[in-house]
Amino acid sequence: MTQQHLTLESGHLSLESVLDIPDSNDKVPGVVLCHPDPRYGGDMDNDIVVRTARDLASAGIAALRFNTRGVGNSDGEFDRGNGETDDMLSAVNMLEVHEKIDPSRIGVFGYSFGASVALQTAGESSVVKAVASVSCPATIFRVLGSIEMLQPKLFVMGDKDHNFPVEQFRFLTKRYSEPREVSVVTGADHHFRGIESIVGEMTADFFIRRLTGDQAG
Repeated sequence: MTQQHLTLESGHLSLESVLDIPDSNDKVPGVVLCHPDPRYGGDMDNDIVVRTARDLASAGIAALRFNTRGVGNSDGEFDRGNGETDDMLSAVNMLEVHEKIDPSRIGVFGYSFGASVALQTAGESSVVKAVASVSCPATIFRVLGSIEMLQPKLFVMGDKDHNFPVEQFRFLTKRYSEPREVSVVTGADHHFRGIESIVGEMTADFFIRRLTGDQAG
């Protein structure tokens, strides 16, 4: 695997990012990852984001994680999801033109606040071919169900999530169009502490099937 530290341009802002690229002579699929709410310490070095990026790269899929505006060394200020969606769209565009990435096989992943950004990005970009959402907050998850998203979708939540009752989660996922996959992890709370590997493995499996397997496209 090769790791590149890149500057991501989002409008007039420069954002810091890290791209993990599997060793391959061919172009590989790529996934952009978005971190949790920075107001509560979320950044691209979040345990779930890093673990998922590593599992993707091990599965032969490039992983681009980045700090949204105002986080770490990235320019700008927090924008409650609107500007952050622009940031993620810019990250998707970066992958699309990268010499090592197959532009026809790009996905997005988000955890918590980042999940809402990933879902909004998928709704706005035809480049995105699959989207994975982990622990998306209930309020925004309800709203985003009204946005047309035809891409394959993975929805993951712990059954001990403090702000999202399981039955409400299952009900709201039905507002999203097919194809969709829903997974409730027994014993996991919103943070998946100590079991980050479950998220990484589940996400990698989803993107392997949707971006590299028979179901890709």
